[in-house]
Amino acid sequence: MLSPGRSDGGPDAPAGWSAGEVRGFVALLVVLQVLQGAFDRVPAGNVQFTESYYLVTYHHGFIRRGLLGEVLRLLFGVPTRGEVDVTADLVVALAVGAVLVTAELLIRRGTASSYAMAILVVATPFSIDFFIVDRRPDLLALVVLVALGIVLVQVGRNLLPCLVAFGLGFGAMVLVHEDVVLVQIPWAVVLVTVATLGAEGVVVGGERPGLARILAARLGVLVVPSALAVAALLAFGLPSAGRVRALESDVAGYHFVGNTVFSYLPDSIATAMGQVGAIPDSAMVRTLALGLVLVALQLAWIARWVRPGLGSPFARRGNRAMGVALAVLVLGAAALLFATGFDWLRWFADCGASWLIVQAFATLLADPGPGGRVGTPTDTTGQVPQPPQDMPGPVDLSHWLPVLAVYLAAVPPLDDLFITSQLGHFLLFL
Repeated sequence: MLSPGRSDGGPDAPAGWSAGEVRGFVALLVVLQVLQGAFDRVPAGNVQFTESYYLVTYHHGFIRRGLLGEVLRLLFGVPTRGEVDVTADLVVALAVGAVLVTAELLIRRGTASSYAMAILVVATPFSIDFFIVDRRPDLLALVVLVALGIVLVQVGRNLLPCLVAFGLGFGAMVLVHEDVVLVQIPWAVVLVTVATLGAEGVVVGGERPGLARILAARLGVLVVPSALAVAALLAFGLPSAGRVRALESDVAGYHFVGNTVFSYLPDSIATAMGQVGAIPDSAMVRTLALGLVLVALQLAWIARWVRPGLGSPFARRGNRAMGVALAVLVLGAAALLFATGFDWLRWFADCGASWLIVQAFATLLADPGPGGRVGTPTDTTGQVPQPPQDMPGPVDLSHWLPVLAVYLAAVPPLDDLFITSQLGHFLLFL
C-alpha cells in the first residue's frame, strides 16, 4: 500500500513529483475533459430537456424544482434561450470550479495521498466530463458540498452557525431539485461526521464527553431545513395537470419537441417507480455494468493510493455502529434514487462525484501534510489542525497512477443519460 510521502515501492518507482508537476498534469486532464465535453454531440432532445429545468417557476403556485426558475423569472420575466444557456453555463462553471478548488487544496497539502486524490477528482468521468454535458441546476448542490468541506477544513471555532447556513443552503437546493436529498445531503452528513470524529475516530461519548451532543446538534442544523423542504414538496409540490399546462403555456415560445421536465412534474413516487420497472432488463444490466466498472476502478484507486479511507474514523469498536448507519443512509438513499429515476448513468455520476468530493476532504481533514501533525478536535469548538505553510518536496507516485488517470479522463462523456448505454462505449471509447 502507498503511504503518504512514500512510493509504492521497488527499484522501478518513478522520480518524485513536485507540486508544480502534479498541478500541470491535473491541468492537462482538465483540458482533455473540457475538450471532450465541448465537442461532444449532445442530442437536441437532451438540450431541450435541460433547458426546461430552468423554466419551471412558482408563477402558478408552489411546485417542485421551481426555485431556480423562479429566480430567473423575477430577474428576466420569461428568460430567452440565451439567458437560459448563460445560466446553465454558469452552473457548470461553478461546479467545475468547485472541483478545481478541491484539487488545488489537495495539491497544496503535498503528500502522496493528497496528490493521488487531486488527480482522481479531475480524471473521473463523474466530475468535469459529466458536468459539461449535464448542465442541470442541481449541480449547484455539489458546489455547496465543496464549500462545506472547505469550511470544515479551515474553520476551527463557531462551526455551528456555519452549519446552520449550510443547512439552509441545502434546503434551498432541495427546492431546486428534490433528488439532492438522496445524493449530496447524505454525503454531507458523512462529511460532517468524519470531521467531528477526527482522524483518530475517538469514541462518541467516551474519551470526549459531550461529543454525541455536539454531533447531534451539527447534523440536526444541517438536515432539518432539507427535511422541511421535502415535507413541503410532498404536501404541496406535485402540480395538477392544469398547472403544468399553464407553465408550458408560459414558455410556449420555446417550441419544445418531445419530453421536457414538465412532463414529469406531476409524477408520484409510485409513478416514477413504474417507469423504472418498464426499463428492459438487458438495458438495466448494461447500464449497471458500466456504472459498477467505473466505481470499481475508482475504489481500487482509493484503496491503493489514498489514505485514510472514509471508513478509518469508524474502525474503532465504539464507532462501528455509526459507520454502519451512515453506510445504510448513503446506500439506502442511492437505492431509492435508482428505484425512482430511470437515467441511471446520471445517478452513478451524481453519487460518484459526491463520494469523491467527500473522500477528498476526508483526506484533507486527516492528513496535515509534510511537517504537520495529524490530530483531532479536543474541545467543543471542533478545532481541526491547519495545513503547514512550508512547501512540500517531491513525492513518489506509482507509475500506474498517471496511466489510469489518462484512461479515466479519456472515457467518453456520460451523456447517454437514459438506459441505452453499452459497456463497449466505455471499454472501446466508441
